[in-house]
Amino acid sequence: MKNQILLLLLVLAFGCTEQATKTETTQAVEAPKTVGFMAGNESVKWALGSDEAIDVWVKWCEYHNTQEIDKIMALAADNIEVSGPEGEYIKGKEALKGFLEGWLGAANPKFKQQWATAVTDPNGNGMQWIHNAYMVDMTIEGQQVSERHFAAVGVKDNLIQQFWIYSGKLPASE
Repeated sequence: MKNQILLLLLVLAFGCTEQATKTETTQAVEAPKTVGFMAGNESVKWALGSDEAIDVWVKWCEYHNTQEIDKIMALAADNIEVSGPEGEYIKGKEALKGFLEGWLGAANPKFKQQWATAVTDPNGNGMQWIHNAYMVDMTIEGQQVSERHFAAVGVKDNLIQQFWIYSGKLPASE
């Protein structure tokens, strides 16, 4: 009788352990909650991205503040594409470096972060999209200017792959 009770307890213990393992596995493979859409591509749904991707972009902006072009270049993909707020289009690291050498010296921009979030297409190619609002103070044609910027930034493999910058002028202060 003792052996039967012991056998029953062992069967119950292993059965419960196996069920707990199945439950953990099932929870780990659940599809992420998705939101939003992409015009023209109904298969794209957005899920939360990572703070690590946001950190890459934040470092990028900090290196602009300190004018560390080599560190900016280390975060840029070889085939980076940039669309600037004034219609600028830059393709490739060498073109970006040439642009930065002129712009950083002339404008001396200073970025102040406001907020950022990251999204990714769980069925996509691993690109994470950072959406970031920030203020930038810079010199344009000898005048100190403050602008509100919004960036849409593609980060993959901890490198900036592409981004678009949108800008808005701030109202004159009274």
